[in-house]
Amino acid sequence: GTDVDWNGVESGTAESDRLLVDQLKTLAALRLVAGPASAFARSATADKKAGLREYPAEAGLHESPNPAEAGLYERPITSWGHLRVFERIGRGAYGEVYRAWDTRLDREVALKLLPAGSGANLSESSAIEEGRLLARVRHPNVVTIYGAERIDGRIGLWMEFIKGRTLEETLKSATRYTGKAVTRLGIELCHAVSAVHAAGLLHRDIKAQNVMVTDDGRLVLMDFGTGREVEHVSDSAVAGTPLYLAPEVLTGGAASQRSDVYSVGVVLYRLLTGSYPVSGRSLAELRRAHEEREKREITKIRLKPDATTSRIPRRLGRIIARALEPDVDRRYVTADQLGKALADVAALPRRIFFSAAAAALLGIVVGTAWRYQSGPSVASAKASDLNAARAAAIESPVIVVLPFQNSGQETDEDFVDGLTSEVIRNLGVLGVPIRSQTSSFSFKGKPRDLATVGKQLNVNLALEANVQRVGNRLRIHAQLVQVAGDVPIWSDQLSGTIDDVFDFQDQISRAIVNRLRLTLGKQQRRYQTNFATYQQYLRERSVLDRRGESNAKEAVALFEQVIASDESFAPAHAGLAEAYGELSWQPSGLSFEEGLDRMRSAAIRALQLDDNLAEAHAAMGVTHAREADWGSAVQSFERALELNPTMTQIHANYSTSTLIPLGQYDRAIRLVTTALTMDPLSETVRRNLAMAQFAGGRYEDAAANFRLVVNGDVAGSRQMLARALTFAGRPADAIAVWENGIGRQGDWERWITRAYVMTGRRADVQRLFDTHRNERRPYRHALLYAGIRDKDRTFEMLNEAIAEEPHRVAFTLACPEMEFLRGDPRLDALRRRLNLP
Repeated sequence: GTDVDWNGVESGTAESDRLLVDQLKTLAALRLVAGPASAFARSATADKKAGLREYPAEAGLHESPNPAEAGLYERPITSWGHLRVFERIGRGAYGEVYRAWDTRLDREVALKLLPAGSGANLSESSAIEEGRLLARVRHPNVVTIYGAERIDGRIGLWMEFIKGRTLEETLKSATRYTGKAVTRLGIELCHAVSAVHAAGLLHRDIKAQNVMVTDDGRLVLMDFGTGREVEHVSDSAVAGTPLYLAPEVLTGGAASQRSDVYSVGVVLYRLLTGSYPVSGRSLAELRRAHEEREKREITKIRLKPDATTSRIPRRLGRIIARALEPDVDRRYVTADQLGKALADVAALPRRIFFSAAAAALLGIVVGTAWRYQSGPSVASAKASDLNAARAAAIESPVIVVLPFQNSGQETDEDFVDGLTSEVIRNLGVLGVPIRSQTSSFSFKGKPRDLATVGKQLNVNLALEANVQRVGNRLRIHAQLVQVAGDVPIWSDQLSGTIDDVFDFQDQISRAIVNRLRLTLGKQQRRYQTNFATYQQYLRERSVLDRRGESNAKEAVALFEQVIASDESFAPAHAGLAEAYGELSWQPSGLSFEEGLDRMRSAAIRALQLDDNLAEAHAAMGVTHAREADWGSAVQSFERALELNPTMTQIHANYSTSTLIPLGQYDRAIRLVTTALTMDPLSETVRRNLAMAQFAGGRYEDAAANFRLVVNGDVAGSRQMLARALTFAGRPADAIAVWENGIGRQGDWERWITRAYVMTGRRADVQRLFDTHRNERRPYRHALLYAGIRDKDRTFEMLNEAIAEEPHRVAFTLACPEMEFLRGDPRLDALRRRLNLP
């Protein structure tokens, strides 16, 4: 509506209708009205104008479709690109939503279609941008977007199909929410908003209409139509439904994380009371109400007449009131902080119970409660089951360390996550059966549900901790909980200074070993580095774990900073070696020789400093593999696994760098299968298993596993899926995956040649050769010639590539694409150059 000729509107408008024009101007400036407002105003009848004056802000002020696009809306649609369209399930100002089927990946999706260049200024670029923003957020409480394209003049975004109702729909159906239910929903909503903010985004339109509850009870944050990247919100443009907007945004100020927190507060307020904290029938009234602080105090408001309790719980009311603070500085800083406050309310009854009952009386208290509810026979059976579960947990313990909770405003989130990682690592070194970090951190930010954790990870014990930092003081409360029955079997509170963090890690780890009467495994050197250096190291590990060239470059620089601060800190040298290995694998990263020299130097230094460091031996294993010293590589990796068998990254590196090039496919599969047992939710480990299966000729198994991680596109899993489909005899399906706009980059484009040949697409094969004819990387030419089964040129290119990229050639020779070279004496000569058996 910003292209309206307002002078033309006003010239034909009676004085009595000035309010209508003023409102339309304001709405257009706020980008809340779709379509040409001038035409709408001129054609409005007196009744329509009166209705607009009274139009309630809570209805959204932007739900009516643009009349100019009505023809597009009425046009029947049965397909859109590769999507098969079933039915329209929604319609609004900015387009329509359909239920559809993705024929490429065999799943039901929701398709949101928007007219390109609509009156709402929703251009092609901004719609595609919405898809880009959404794709950056991966969280169970946030809708997952799969793709965005423009076809036949319409822009489409297809995403996760959510079955359920919006919170607004539940309110209209007379659903009544208790304080407990609102607290639970609030925690999940905060998790969702935190995930959005962690991706560097703002939602800017959080409201009951954009929050769904699925049929199985999961809360999902929807529509990002007004989302912006944090660094791009300095403008004064306002987005979002007015009654949910923070006062500073409503008056034209910049949006922020705290304004999203305010909107969450409005949602919670509305669920409890059925109304809004600040109301107005027009934007002018709403602004005036905010200016005059006409906010109803939530702690003094009664719940809806037929609610289960008459008043809002006092503590919950205070939390919501702080979220709704008109003074930005007094509001919760982040959604995560608000979520923690709500989680404390939810956990209050359980904490009070356990603090009031001594550990020795726990069984009596629980037994009494069971007898009261179920009678003696049931109580005895349940007590027996609990005792049996406790005995099994201590006899055959399998532990998950859940992400530690940050309970202090001064505590750095990266530090808390790093502390969790180090405790996981320490327990693994000590020989404790434990689940790896990736699976553990998949539960970060989710409501506490030990039953689900136990089922998904196959564990019987969970270690939890709250970490609080105030100035230089650090306090950690840790407890080991039996999953069956949710019963603590050990707890401790550690207090000291920041410099005591290493002692705290050891105390927690050793206490668990002692409590479970485990035999102490291999011990590791204690490092005495300062806290700042240690905290920097933890951040660097998280950067390197994300992989890719840019992250590897950043990790190299950060590890070098740590080493400059403390040259004796062995883990930093091992991390630096791994970072150089990742960087030299990238096409535009370090050259092979330079990367190998730097890897070797860093790995040797790590071993000199600490010969009992598993990561140092693993780094040396990768280095030996790059040197084609396969026997030494095997010894280094086996030593690393002996020192810490729970580090799944060691399993993965061993498999890909050494076992697959050696042709030891069964050993690689067994190794990574063990890693997947320890880290069952890790997409990276599952991808490594699929790679081993693919190299070993188990194509259908590989394709099945690649499909499980393809949505996250873990390190090129879509392209690996296509390769597996090709050799499983389904080249057409493989090409469909490749040509989904994601397969034409790096080396992966060369792998498609074989599928083109199998389907008779000679023109496409010729196009690939013409495109890359002048490229100066023999390794990539070798892949093209292998696709057309030209042995002579393939051998020629592989022999040239050994001089520049021997590590790539060694791995590639183990791939099915090179199977046609078997039996040729030139292959034996090539393998001898690489010291391969």
